[in-house]
Amino acid sequence: MTERLSDKIDALLLPLVRKPSQYLGGEVNQIIKSPNQVDVTVALAFPDTYAIGMSHLGFAILYDALNRLPHVAAERVYCPWIDAADIMRTEKIPLFSWESRRPLHEFDIVGITLQHELSYSNLLYLLDLAGIAFYAARRQEDEPLIIGGGPLADCCEPVADFFDLVILGDGEEALPAVIDAFRQLRKTKCTRRELLLELGQRFNFVYVPQFYHCEYNSDGTLVNCVPNETGLPTCIRRTMVDDLDSAVFPTAPIIPYTDTVHDRIAIEIMRGCPQRCAFCISGHTKGKVRCRSVENILDIAWQSYLATGHDTVSLLSLSSSDYPELSRLLQQLYQKFQDKHVGISLPSLRVDKQLHEVPAQITNVRREGLTVAVETASDRIRRAIGKHVADSDLIATMEQAYRAGWRKVKLYFMIGFPGETENDILDIVNLTQQISNLRREVPGSPAEINATVSFLVPKPHTPFAWIPQQTEDYFQNAKNLILDARRQFRGKSLKFKFHNLQRSLLEAVFSRGDRRLSCPLETAYRNGARFDSWDECFSYGLYLDAFKQHNLDPAFYSQRERPADESFPWDHLAGDNKKQLHQRLQQIIKVPGGSENK
Repeated sequence: MTERLSDKIDALLLPLVRKPSQYLGGEVNQIIKSPNQVDVTVALAFPDTYAIGMSHLGFAILYDALNRLPHVAAERVYCPWIDAADIMRTEKIPLFSWESRRPLHEFDIVGITLQHELSYSNLLYLLDLAGIAFYAARRQEDEPLIIGGGPLADCCEPVADFFDLVILGDGEEALPAVIDAFRQLRKTKCTRRELLLELGQRFNFVYVPQFYHCEYNSDGTLVNCVPNETGLPTCIRRTMVDDLDSAVFPTAPIIPYTDTVHDRIAIEIMRGCPQRCAFCISGHTKGKVRCRSVENILDIAWQSYLATGHDTVSLLSLSSSDYPELSRLLQQLYQKFQDKHVGISLPSLRVDKQLHEVPAQITNVRREGLTVAVETASDRIRRAIGKHVADSDLIATMEQAYRAGWRKVKLYFMIGFPGETENDILDIVNLTQQISNLRREVPGSPAEINATVSFLVPKPHTPFAWIPQQTEDYFQNAKNLILDARRQFRGKSLKFKFHNLQRSLLEAVFSRGDRRLSCPLETAYRNGARFDSWDECFSYGLYLDAFKQHNLDPAFYSQRERPADESFPWDHLAGDNKKQLHQRLQQIIKVPGGSENK
């Protein structure tokens, strides 16, 4: 069967699609095991294109972790682009794995990562192309177990009905444990339902949605979501890897045949974030801060370099500048790669006094662009949301960067915070202009500043879970203010890029949504919604029509202020710190100039 399918792919699919290299498989460092020589086969599915999925470190970690197990064969699956999907449907080619070209529906388990809300339609896209039933309750005994995980696992209610089970928290130890239990339970000849119930009872980080019942008030708010079977936890816990040095990490990542978003060695240097900014769900859900040792990072970097030949090492974390031994790490990396022309990339930087030294520390290594998340030009709002960035530190860092030879800087801003004023919005342009002109003092021409501005989406498990998202008119006015102010400055050194506004509005709906959104999501998908994070595919109207068809008001989820005691759709998903989060919200809105004083 697999050989016939492979021939069909070669003859009928690859010659007719854009970038056929993204569907080939067979890349350097891929892992292939015979399904006949293992007990469990797992398809790790990424709900976006090959170029995106191949650049995702978490996906690579799980691939490596599972394939280290002698009884498991893990293979990769990505979303085919629309041209490929059309051919696959016409030629009756089911969605297949990249390693062996085995149909997805023949695997024992399909693991799908939930990266962001705009990938939800692609979850259905994957299942549809694979010929697997959308709803867990409707799947047959011989269909794969559909497991979810990733950043949105602990607020997954809008898509909960599509999963047999969801793992909350770090996956590199939890997923192998669940697979091992699956392997043992299957030997007992238990039914699918019995197997799922046992997994839900055995692991406090496993959520089996079909065993939880949600009840709603007459006004549409949630009463609760509680287990309907004995032995299941009322609140699922996140699992956490305690020691990153001993955790599985790939040192021979797969080398793609075609361009990907990030073609480099990616190393997670720290997990968790000490800042816990009020708007950031990752900072509130990733657990305590855990650091990988300098020695371990150096070893991973060197082994990965030997296995790939990549010329850039990217040091990843929620805030890389908070890594406590950053200075020593950069010095050691320079010494290790000084004659290899290997660049060091530091994304997700937080501006503080430690960061002042970073540009000078890596002047002798090929420089990558300097990227800094400023969030807002207002010191008042920064203090309120927990973004401990001072303009003085930002200016000092930029000055050091320019003196070290940097010419380009990327800044991230966000608009829509509680208590925000028009002056706060206009100051974004003033600050970027100041940073650009600072390079004249080096001396030199103004620095090229690429400023990306996003629209605040209030997230679960954060203090902003209670607040309404700003309206479309508010965001459009703020965007116009920035663009008008930009036009007043001469020169071409400032460039502003804005997130898609309607996409941000839709993200806010699904961000704090409940299970009732699964039906309009399915309707929108069947009417053509997919690849919603791609401009050429996204259609806001498909979702508005779907919400209307199912008598759901999207503003109920996105633009409604919630009372302190409202039950949230994620309360049973590690949502046990609501009191502290709400107390912090009260502190935010009471700051001078905040929403109570606006």
